[in-house]
Order: sequence, then C-alpha cells, then structure tokens
Amino acid sequence: MLTRDIPLTRAILDLVDNSVDGARRMQANGDFNGLWVRVELDRNHLKIADNCGGIPVDIARNYAFRFGRPKDAPLTPGSVGQFGVGMKRTFFKLGRHFTVYSTTSSSRFDMDIDVEQWKAMGEPEKADEWHFEFRNVEENLTNVSPEEIGTRIEINQLYDTVAENFALDNFLTRLKQEMSLAHALSMDRGLAITVNTIPLRHEPQLLFVSDKLKPAYVEKTYPRAVLDGQPGPPVKVKLFAGVAERSLHEGGWYVFCNGRLVIRADQTATTIWGQAHGMRQYHPDFAYFRGYAYFDSDNAALLPWTTTKTGVDVDSPVYKNVQQEMIEISKPVLTFLSNLAKERAAFESGDSTDGTLDQAIQSAEAKRTDALTVTPTFVAPQPSPMPPGPRMQKIQYSKPLVEVEKAKQLLKVQTFIAVGEKTFEYFMKYEGEE
Repeated sequence: MLTRDIPLTRAILDLVDNSVDGARRMQANGDFNGLWVRVELDRNHLKIADNCGGIPVDIARNYAFRFGRPKDAPLTPGSVGQFGVGMKRTFFKLGRHFTVYSTTSSSRFDMDIDVEQWKAMGEPEKADEWHFEFRNVEENLTNVSPEEIGTRIEINQLYDTVAENFALDNFLTRLKQEMSLAHALSMDRGLAITVNTIPLRHEPQLLFVSDKLKPAYVEKTYPRAVLDGQPGPPVKVKLFAGVAERSLHEGGWYVFCNGRLVIRADQTATTIWGQAHGMRQYHPDFAYFRGYAYFDSDNAALLPWTTTKTGVDVDSPVYKNVQQEMIEISKPVLTFLSNLAKERAAFESGDSTDGTLDQAIQSAEAKRTDALTVTPTFVAPQPSPMPPGPRMQKIQYSKPLVEVEKAKQLLKVQTFIAVGEKTFEYFMKYEGEE
C-alpha cells in the first residue's frame, strides 16, 4: 500500500526536492552557486548525492525516517519537499536494500537497511516498533571539513520492473525533462544538477523588453491571517506578463511554488483562459504570450499546489485572489497580440504597409524575469490607423532572374518590388483603361 500508484519519475524527483530543500536551508538568499545534486541510475542501482548541508541527526531521528509527517515537524523555510511521495516510500518503491550517509557541520550518521529483514523484525499491530536504526552516529562534532558535508543515498537490489524502466532510454529522457522543468528556477540560481554525469539543461524564464515593449509586473503580499485566520508567515506573490519567442506549445502561464514549477505553459481555465473568466480561449495569435506567477512562503502548506506538486489547487484562498490579478495583467498583452495578428494580416493582404507592432517584437531583447526593469502595466506601441483609400491586394509571382534583372534596367528601377509595380502600371495603362 505504501508504494501503490507512485510514478517512478515522481519518486526520484522527490529525493531531489529534499536536496533542493537543503540548498535553501544553506543559502536563504537564493544564491546556489557551488551547490550540486548528482543522480546516477542504471538497471542495478539508484544513487543521489549532494553537498547541500546534510540531514541533522536530530531531524533524521525524530522526523525524516518516521512514517507520516508529525504535526510538530519543524518547517524548512521555503520548502519544496514538504509534499509528495516522501523519502521512505521512495526507498520501498525502488528496491530491497538502501543506504544513507549524511554529514552536517556538526553531526553525521549512516544507515544500512535490508528491507526484507527489516519487515521481518516488525509486528504490524505495534506501529511503534517499526524503526530504522542508525548503523553509526556522531554528534557535537567540531572539525567537519566542508568537503564532507552533504547526503548520499543509494538504493540497490532493485525490483524487476524498476530495473527494466531504468534501462530504457525514454525513461531517462522523461526523468531528465521532468527534473529540469521542476527545478529550472533553482538551476537559474546556480544549483548544478546532473543525471549520469550529464548536466541538465533548463529553460530560463524570459520576456522581451525594449524601450517600446515592457512586460507588466505585480507584487503582492497576503498575510496568513487574511487567508485562513491563523498566525504565521505570509504568502508573497510576483506576477509577470509579456511576450517572448513565438511557440504555440510554450505559450501560456507558468506557476512556481517556492521555486518549484507546478504548472507549465498552461492554456486552460486553470489559469486565465476561456469564457469562465471572461477571456478568449488560448489561440495561435497568443503564441507569443508568457505569464509567470511566483508564489513563495516559509510555510509551504499555504501555497496553492497539489500534494503531488504537479498542479494548482484552484480552491486555495491565495490562488483565488491571485487568479484575478493574473487575468487583469494578461488583458493588455493579449490585446497587443490580437492587434499584431491584424497588422500582419493587413500587410499580407496589401491593405497596409505598416509594421509598427511587428517591429516592436523583432527589435526587443529577451531578458530573464529577475533582470527586468519592471513596470506595473504592459507597455507596447499602439497600432497605426488604417490608411485612407481603396482596399489593397498584394500580388506575388516569380520569373527567371535574368529576365527580371533586364526589366529593372529597362524600367530604370532598383528593386524587385518596383519592377512589379511598374509592370502592373504599364499593363493597366495599355490594356486596362478604355
């Protein structure tokens, strides 16, 4: 029952979440340069090692290796590991034997557990007897070198289905993709994550910016007392909305909780799209759109993520408040993109030669959200009015280059466009006028 319905990638990702929590404890300022997480796996074993501070002995003894999450468990400020599969369930999911080595600046321990022997020792009716035991433990240390600090977990004697999955290239590809997406923000801040010695690549959060094009930004703080009437830390929210590289599948809203991506490129009513919110459905015209929502709190339970960390809890009090902000901050961007589509259609049809909005896109520079000069509202040029006069139609045709070059000389013009215009005028003068 402990391991039923736990996806393999999810189980491994939860172990990486614990390492990221260690990095956040070590570097509260969010600068993770010099910190790393290394994942190795094949059909025989899984190993995860990090230099992210280690697990203190008292935390391991009283909380980390107990079943369930005790109510008095201390909070990790900005945690991403509070929810999800959990360390112990991951061990049981993957194999019959595991070892854990962990060293902090003042303590160290290790444990070596044969799962079958451990199960044989416990009595199901006596939950208090289901313990893991340290093999070695040292506390109150004073001479630990920085190179020793960190945690190493190794699981072997893998179950057959696990071993078979670990041997598949597509499983490894999927694992790396999920890991790089989930922790893109931490990697942006310097955390190095490798899988089988290969560094993960990640997608930075980028928006186009120029003198004429600036993304919108909203920052708010929601006191816990307002959310649920209880004392405690607030939830801080930062929203960005703007345009980026055109991509039908990458456009949409991205939602992060304590730096962990929980929704990627959302194009549904979960964020802003559709009649339920008084908005248009996501459309190819909006493929430039990017929205980024960052929710942060020292108490991870206040954040609007599901317990699997793979979605948003739309009933969360803080999310209900922020969702309306997301809608409002998006509207001017979507209006700009609708006007851009109209401008391009008019240009293609020949009704207009204006390219003001398109030029704003083409001349902008992509910048990371944490490097932007922010404005409260989206800034973009207004579309030019349609020129007076008859409707125009663009004409295109191809002819041998040598003949077109000769026509340029005869017509005394310098461009191919002028060749087309002059030959059309010539035809209408002699054949089109009565």
